[in-house]
Amino acid sequence: MSLSISPDIEALLADEARKQGVSVDALLRRLIENHAASGDAAAQVADVGLPVLHLGPMGPLHRRDIYEDAD
Repeated sequence: MSLSISPDIEALLADEARKQGVSVDALLRRLIENHAASGDAAAQVADVGLPVLHLGPMGPLHRRDIYEDAD
């Protein structure tokens, strides 16, 4: 298989591979595996069917913050 990529991207890939001390093939394989792994985790969360509420950053919660019977 062959891919056509721009010379700029080719240079970036070669530079990053050189920085990591691996071949371009190994770098691409690592990137693809990381991408696939992150996609699998997202799919598992989506399959659970629980609602997701994005409430922003929160500090640690205590029992008194959650339940009314706590003092």
